[in-house]
Amino acid sequence: MSRAKSYANVPLSIAHLCELDAAPAELIEYAATAGISSVGLRIAHASPGGIEYPLRTKAERAEVRHRIDATGVLVLYIELISISETTRASDYRAMFETGAELGATRLTVAGDSTDISLVIDRFGQICELANGYGINVDFEFMPFRAIRTLGGAAEIVRRAGQPNGRILVDTLHNFRSGSSVEELAELDPAMIGTLQICDAPSVAPPQSELVTEARTRRLLPGHGGLDLWSVIDALPADIMIGVEVPMASQYPNLDPAARLTLMVEQTRKFFQQGQATAEKAVQS
Repeated sequence: MSRAKSYANVPLSIAHLCELDAAPAELIEYAATAGISSVGLRIAHASPGGIEYPLRTKAERAEVRHRIDATGVLVLYIELISISETTRASDYRAMFETGAELGATRLTVAGDSTDISLVIDRFGQICELANGYGINVDFEFMPFRAIRTLGGAAEIVRRAGQPNGRILVDTLHNFRSGSSVEELAELDPAMIGTLQICDAPSVAPPQSELVTEARTRRLLPGHGGLDLWSVIDALPADIMIGVEVPMASQYPNLDPAARLTLMVEQTRKFFQQGQATAEKAVQS
């Protein structure tokens, strides 16, 4: 068991999914109260008709920028572009401009076409455009989308060959897609962009329920049965760690700031327990 660094005080980021009903400016305030370092913003919807906050007006962006400056909470990434046959990188120029204005350094994309060559081509185009805004592009594999495995994401990032192309590893997706920890450990560390953690039961639900689980049933780290440390230990020690657990339906009696505070407390407890277990193993 290898714990190359202490995770007790590691900076934490959160996905917008944690409190998706909160507008970006509100999310930043809640994050500050909870002691969170950075957030991701859902600038474009993850599925047709889904919640999004495109921040089209100058006033909206100025308000978010004001909250960033006042709290010190950064915008780490913007999301989500789903790559399909109709995807054109140029259609998202306004999204990149908004991200750059808010200081975002990462963009999350996913693959919704089974035509690998097309996904590679469009991913490359997105990376090229995003690079001009100082934004890295993280490809997130999901077991309910066309590009569902770590291997599939790695192939796309490799073949696209873009200097700012990376892979986003989500612990839930890694386990539910059947991707192995060994495969993860063998990847070139430079290919990994960020890590999102959550927990879940060790037994997966039926394939038809994977979307629902990912969007509404994630558990706090240490509250499920996934071997999260096997994934964390397989990744670079300096990787940025985000938490993605939708909280509102699970803790409806708490307000958003209290829910995020609970998330931080439980995540840090998970890290502390894992670190202590590793240290005890070394001593024995």
